[in-house]
Order: sequence, then structure tokens, then C-alpha cells
Amino acid sequence: MQTQNLNKNLKEIFRSKYIVPLYQRNYAWGEDEISQLLQDLYENFKKSNNTINNSLNYFIGSLVVLKRKDGIYEVIDGQQRLTTLSVLLRILDLLKNPKLFYESRPEVEQFFDSFYKTKSTKNLKFNHKVSHLVNAVDLINHSIINPDEAKPKMLFEVEDFNEFRNFVYNNVVLVRVEIPQDTDVASYFEIMNNRGEQLQKHEILKSYLLETLKDEHGNYYEKQQDEFSKIWDACSQMDSHIQKLFSAEDRRKYFGDNYNDINIINFDLEEVGIEEKGFSINDALKTSETNSNRSSITDIDDSGRDQSIIDFPNFLMHIFKLKYEYYVDNGSEVEIPLNEKDLIRVYESIKNKIDALDFINDLIYYRTVFDRYIVKATEEEKDEDNYKWTLQKPYKYVYDVKNTTSLKFKNSFENNQERLVKSLSLLQTSFRNRKYKKWLQDVLVFFNDRTKFGVDSISFQIFLDDWKLQYFSENITPELYHQGVKTPHFLFNFIDYMYWVKSPSEFKFTYRNSVEHHLPQSFKSEINADLLDNLGNLCLISKSSNSKMNNEHPTGKAARDGKYYKENLLPKQKEMYNLTNSNLKWGNGQIQKHSEEVILLLQSRNELLLQSGEEINPYLYLV
Repeated sequence: MQTQNLNKNLKEIFRSKYIVPLYQRNYAWGEDEISQLLQDLYENFKKSNNTINNSLNYFIGSLVVLKRKDGIYEVIDGQQRLTTLSVLLRILDLLKNPKLFYESRPEVEQFFDSFYKTKSTKNLKFNHKVSHLVNAVDLINHSIINPDEAKPKMLFEVEDFNEFRNFVYNNVVLVRVEIPQDTDVASYFEIMNNRGEQLQKHEILKSYLLETLKDEHGNYYEKQQDEFSKIWDACSQMDSHIQKLFSAEDRRKYFGDNYNDINIINFDLEEVGIEEKGFSINDALKTSETNSNRSSITDIDDSGRDQSIIDFPNFLMHIFKLKYEYYVDNGSEVEIPLNEKDLIRVYESIKNKIDALDFINDLIYYRTVFDRYIVKATEEEKDEDNYKWTLQKPYKYVYDVKNTTSLKFKNSFENNQERLVKSLSLLQTSFRNRKYKKWLQDVLVFFNDRTKFGVDSISFQIFLDDWKLQYFSENITPELYHQGVKTPHFLFNFIDYMYWVKSPSEFKFTYRNSVEHHLPQSFKSEINADLLDNLGNLCLISKSSNSKMNNEHPTGKAARDGKYYKENLLPKQKEMYNLTNSNLKWGNGQIQKHSEEVILLLQSRNELLLQSGEEINPYLYLV
């Protein structure tokens, strides 16, 4: 391989042309990857501004290429990142012409031709083959890039936008590696795809904590290390209820006879092992493999596959913040960030405060809280989105006839379950990023008092509604009622929740990420100019729905016998459609009427959500 001049900033990278060969998959990055990239770029830009010469480069990975005879580089590895960067640079007006091409995929070529001419996807005909690219444009334009700052902002809203733009072009660096032209590309690509995964940060952290489980003579508590590892590995599997990951014997030990409690684990430190060598990362991985290969647990009545709203490394950051709150960074004491990329750095700062056995007790407690009081997305084939929001707790079912038992799950609450599912899924779909989940941290803080494990549904509902009301009062102002596509998604979801509380209907919160003008801009001559971006003319829909409706007139969208009207529409959208149908039009009067209705609804938020206010215990509220 060539080894000279590997480091190239984006300005240098995009002086060349690239082609993605047919054997590579289509572009597939979604919100998690794109939001992470944007946040990392902006965070490192801010760090660069704090250096003496403001010229700190940020390396974002490698790009493996093969230079063809025509001078175009064939992308062997790194096409997902390269594609995202090419879209970003066009949005930032740093690229005028396409530099990246997809071999034998005309629909992708058409997308780039149109996008590079307009920097927009509004007039593109929807095609599922480019849906991820269309979504990428929307995410780059509307994702929050500074979620850890007091006032989260989108890309074009940051005050230092021009400086950030310059940083991206000149200081963001890829390591471009050229492989020899006589390389068997197909074999090389297969080898790269089969290479081992990089060691994860939470596995490194696990080995550090296991290393501390020894007596003053350096003898290791092997039995305790094994139990620590067993609990850690179960906690790390966030997509499954934790009780499913233990044998019946361990389940009773950790969660009580009915599997529905959480016990303090007493580690007997009298017994020590005879080994005096350190506990390595490889040892940690071996115990993980051992635990994952335990005899099959057959007494589980599985209710379906779940998907967690957060991954394990980010969950660990929540535990760090819950227990320690602050760490020392560059000589200053700062709040622990809810971002997994800081996991090892934060640990190094606070490691002298950490007792491994106390930590594992807290970890399994908060994992149990998370499973019981935070929604999961559970696979549901009958649902149009293929999932439903669930909130469940475990219990032990006894088969008297067979004299056997099994682990089953039921609703976490006998009463008020649906409202709590709505509350929690509202928060998740409004603040979907796996990092910086302030609302999740606040829910976990609520359960710092362990007597609240087993909280009644009304008390938990009051807490969640109060959180939403506080967030509204601190972040939502009347100026946001006229912001068009910049309208916060939380505001739309909050309005839908208010409608539902007032008059329950069949719908669920989903990951809708596109603000829709009921009367599109192409018909703006039909209404007063100041009403186009008014809240009364807006609703939240999916990007694919937005592309399909595109320039459809409101009467066509709202037609009850049409393809867009459904009984399970979001409440605000359904109100708009019903108003359109009852008036046979959508104009100034209808927009103003709906806007006034929504504003009145928002003004009644405290009364509507806390109508049992005389029963509210202030102690339940988060301060």
C-alpha cells in the first residue's frame, strides 16, 4: 500500500472523484450515525477554537480506495462516511458538483444530479432506493449538533456557523489509503468484512473494575469476579428484559421469589482465589463468552423481540452521572456528560471513588428500573411500523397441574398504563438520540429513592407530566408558533398528547421527522404570507409521507376516501384534515381557527394535565 501523504482534509479529499462499486451495499446511515457525526464535528470544532492557534485537526477515520486507470478512486471501505460528507459539503455550499458516484445505480445518480443543483429534496419523486439519502439531507439540516449546550441548535442556527464551515473543509481529516492496482478487490473486501470487531469501551471498563476485586495482598476474589461478570454481561444486553438473562436460581436471588423485585447483592469477600496475576481484558472477554454460552434458559414465555431506546455504553454514562455527577476535565470540575465517547476518560477521573461491588449493585438496580419503567419498541408484525411501544414487568407464573413455573411479563401498571406509554413514547420520539437523554436521566433520578420502586401509576404519571410542563415552560415560546420546518418536534408531540388526554383516540407516537405544510408552499398564493409557516398549517409526519404527498393540495390529502386519511392519524393532523373536509377547503380562516384552537389547548396545559392537582405531593416532583 502507498504510505505517503495519507492524511487529507476534506478540501483535498473532494478534489478527486470516487465511485462506489456495485458489489457494495446501498447507503444506509440513519439518524444515530448522522447525528453522531455532526455532533462530533461541532464538538471538536469548539475544542479547536480553544487551542492557541485554532488549527487543531480532527481525524474521522480512514478511506480505503483503489485508483482506476481513468483516475477515479474506487471506494473499498468508508463509503457510508464519504457519502454523508459529500451531502454535508453540498449543504454547506462547499461542493458545487458531484464528486461521488454509484456504479450501475441510476436512481442514485439522478438523486445526486438533482440534489447538487438545488441543495433540496422537495421536488424529488419518492423512490425507496434513495430514501436513506433523502433522509440524510433532512437530518443534516435539522439535527441538533450541540445537544450538551444550554440552547440546542441546528446546523444553520449556530452563531459560529461560518467558522464551523471553514473547520469542516480545512481541519476535518480522512486517512486515505490506496491499495495496489493488482489487488484482488473482491477478496480484500471479504477479508475486511470478516475482520474482528474493535474492542468496545464497556468491555475495557469491565476489565478495569474486575481488576480491583482483590485483597490487600493482591489475591483475587475469583468467585466475586465471576458473579460481577455474570451481572455485567446481563446488564449489557439492553434489548432484552434482564430477568430473561438469568437462570431461575439466579432470578430468585436477584429479583425475589416472584421475579418482580430487586435485591441488594451481598458479596462474600472472605473467600479469595489463589491467583495473583492481573485480570486482563482478554479475561473479561472470556467470561463474557462463558456467560453468553450458559445452558439455555427454557422457563421463559417470551413475548417478542424488544429494542432498547439506548445502548449499554450510554446507559453506563447515566449511572456515572447518577452516582458521581462531576468529574475533572482539564483541571476543572464539570458535569459528567451523557455521551459514551467519554466513558473511559470519565472513569479515569473518578476511578478512586468507585467501589466495584457497589457499582454493580447500582447497575443491576437501574437496569431493572429501566426495563420496568421505560418503554421498549417490541416487534409487532401486525403493526404498520412493525413495532409497538411496551411497558412491562416480570412475574412468575405457576402451572399447578404440571407443577412447573415460567417467567412471564405483563403491563407494568394495572391502571393508567396507556397514558404512561404515551408519555414515555412522546419523550423518546421527541428526543430520540441515544446520547444526551436528559429526560431519561431525570426519570432515573426519580428512582434514586429506592422506595419508589413499585411506584403507583398516578404518581409516576404526575412526575412525567410535570417534566413535560417544565420543559415546555423553559423551552417553548410563542415565537416558535411561526417557525415552519424549524418548529421543535417536541411541540407537535406535546400538542398530540394534549389532544389525546382531552379525548383519547387510537394512535401511537413514532419517529416522525418531517414538518409538513398542510397547504404546501407551491399553493402559498392562496393564503396570507404570514400563515404559511404558522403552527395552524403544520403537522409532523414521516419523511416518506412528506415525499409522497409532496405538492398535494390540502383537500386531496384530507379526502376520507383518499390514500392519506386514516383513523389512526396523529390528533393534530386529524383535526386539520377534519376541518378541511367540513369546510371543503383549507385557507386563511381554517388555518387561523386551528391555530387559535391549538394555542388555547396549550394555554390550558397545566389545568388539563394536572387536573387532580390538589392530590399532588410536591415531593414527587423533580427539583
